[in-house]
Amino acid sequence: MRRDLTSPADGEMTIADIGAGTGKLTIELAGLGLPVVAVEPDGNMRTELIDRTNGLDNVTVVAGTADHTGLPVRSVDVITVAQALHWFDPGTFAAECRRIARNGRYLLVSLYNVTSFDSAMRNERRDGHGDVITGSIRHFEDTKTAFFHNPEIRSFANPMHYTRESWRAYMDSHSHSPLPDDPDYAAYRTWVDELFNQRAMDGALTDDTTCMVASELVVCGE
Repeated sequence: MRRDLTSPADGEMTIADIGAGTGKLTIELAGLGLPVVAVEPDGNMRTELIDRTNGLDNVTVVAGTADHTGLPVRSVDVITVAQALHWFDPGTFAAECRRIARNGRYLLVSLYNVTSFDSAMRNERRDGHGDVITGSIRHFEDTKTAFFHNPEIRSFANPMHYTRESWRAYMDSHSHSPLPDDPDYAAYRTWVDELFNQRAMDGALTDDTTCMVASELVVCGE
């Protein structure tokens, strides 16, 4: 039986994973044993999310957006966003967080896996110092400024290992990657394969991914 989010056990925190996608973070959060509600607007992703969390009694999946989660007023204590905060509007998201926060405060946690490569690097953007600022690290830095006031920043080594096929799937998964029916897709796939050929050893590519985490306890009204 799913837990009633409006009536948690005494002292029990409720986590809202917003923009949950297919549930990669949701499943890890469920391991804490606390009630987790996963909010995802995309129907296809939500279907996979439901399939992947089937059997996890402490997970509830709902259709909703960052601006309109559909969650009850004053129902959550922790709000997590993985690899998605750059899609949200700071003002309307903050308003929704205040609405669903219990006891006038919530812990906001944003996570980004910062990789050596993603498809945004095909069109490098440089800052005034000539450094490449692109992909997830740019999203992390931009959202840290836009959504937090005084965040605690942590980083964790999270090396990722790819075969050629899983590398292709990973690179194709980015929102800015061309789709297979795009006229540019053949050239893009050639670039993706060239990266694999340059970096792989014995048929496997290891990327020194770092998980960047920003967190802050937000007290509503301050």
